[in-house]
Amino acid sequence: MLKRSPRCALSCAALALVSAPGLLAQQVTVPGPDVRWTLAAVGDAIITRRVAQFDHAADPAFAAMTRVIREADAAALNLEINLFDMEMFEGWPEVENGGAWELGPPVAAHDLKEMGFDLFARANNHTTDYGVAGMRATNRLLDELGLVHAGTGENLGWASRPGYLETTKGRIALIGLATTFTNMSRAGAARPEVPGRPGLNALRVTTRTEATPAALTQAAALAVALGGRQPEAGAAVRVAGATLYPGPENRAVSSVEPEDTARILREIRNAADQADFVVVTSHSHEPGNSATAPDEWMREWAHACIDAGAVVYMIHGPHQLRGVEIYKGRPIFYSLGNFVFQNETIDPMPSDNYEGFDLPATALAKDLYDARFRNGTTGFPSSPVWYESVVALPTFEGKELVELRLYPIDLGQTRPRSQRGTPRLADAETGRKIIDRMAQQSAAFGTVIRYEAGVGVWRRGS
Repeated sequence: MLKRSPRCALSCAALALVSAPGLLAQQVTVPGPDVRWTLAAVGDAIITRRVAQFDHAADPAFAAMTRVIREADAAALNLEINLFDMEMFEGWPEVENGGAWELGPPVAAHDLKEMGFDLFARANNHTTDYGVAGMRATNRLLDELGLVHAGTGENLGWASRPGYLETTKGRIALIGLATTFTNMSRAGAARPEVPGRPGLNALRVTTRTEATPAALTQAAALAVALGGRQPEAGAAVRVAGATLYPGPENRAVSSVEPEDTARILREIRNAADQADFVVVTSHSHEPGNSATAPDEWMREWAHACIDAGAVVYMIHGPHQLRGVEIYKGRPIFYSLGNFVFQNETIDPMPSDNYEGFDLPATALAKDLYDARFRNGTTGFPSSPVWYESVVALPTFEGKELVELRLYPIDLGQTRPRSQRGTPRLADAETGRKIIDRMAQQSAAFGTVIRYEAGVGVWRRGS
């Protein structure tokens, strides 16, 4: 299986070819439409500590996982953290954030590259925790390392555009978007007289709350009791800041914004012409982190992206695994969970974070995490579900999936805070539990995943 070669080796090979007349034309191999290629795909990377040093004989579970990633033709993840040196940063934490102010050291990007990752999704709810300056600093670091990233930019046009990775198997386009984001992080379009707004590639989701006639009558009475006007019979009711619309049942109906869908699908169709393969990633917490199944609008949208030319659609954000659907011979991952989840060693953090837990100015990171997670008894550290995931390895022939291998990984939920969140291949018992859970979730989409020698496997025609 081919992987990116060291620059020096490529340079020497190129010089040798140039020095031999006629040899270049004989040696060049152009990938055909049915070329066989692999993509290592993982979920969220919240990385605040070094990891590459574990890749040696003393840590075989980490080394074996890294080998799977490196041997793929390309590897993609969601970078859900800003990476820069606070002492050198010319910016500040914003009032609005994605749930916390996530910041890691620049060397973390080097470690992820060393592990084999070359495709970085950048649109998520933490993109602008440190404002546009933080987004730019992180993107600049990725550029300096020669890493392909997508989902953010200096205006909506650039945020929507794909990044391109050149491989020996063909050109891969990466398009990143987010349905879960802070309002301030949404990129804006440029006009002739006004510059665009830097930010992320947003797919806005609107939710309409519907109610039965009986429920509307009760809501109308409450609205009047609170000082509102009596609404007309059968009309929408506005009460306590919410609008209820007439409907056949009490429900919330979500849909994606037509302007955003048209823009993103246009970019996918363009990328399908400009590249051999299009990978689309979405940061989508909906309908909530605790949900193990996607909303119907999410399925419809993922199908639309495949129809437009994507060979794979990857969702990250819910922090736990969801099922896999094979749609028209192409995989849709409804959540790949966490890959690196070192969210308890983020330090430094702004004063707002401490104030949110009624901590004094003298409090330190330890005090904040003890308060937030009640010494590990609540929130993420209290359950293994947030720390059990997979490295997905789809194998394609051209644009059609022929095999999917799911390598279970364990991020060490029971380890101390200083070690928790670093991924390794799971042991046999934990791995079987992870694959069984993912197989059960995938069965809802008609996807059959079998457990074979420690790995979850789907094969075309089986």
